[in-house]
Amino acid sequence: MEIVIVFVYIVLFFIALVLSFASFKYFITMWKFKNRKKDGSEDEDFKRFD
Repeated sequence: MEIVIVFVYIVLFFIALVLSFASFKYFITMWKFKNRKKDGSEDEDFKRFD
């Protein structure tokens, strides 16, 4: 029975790891989007947000 509990903990750990990595990537993208130049020179990276 303990093996099942350990397996569940490992699965939850990997799910949390993937979610935190995705959140970190999203945070970096939003930070770049917030601090982009106003002349539109960087807009190729952010077409999906406009």
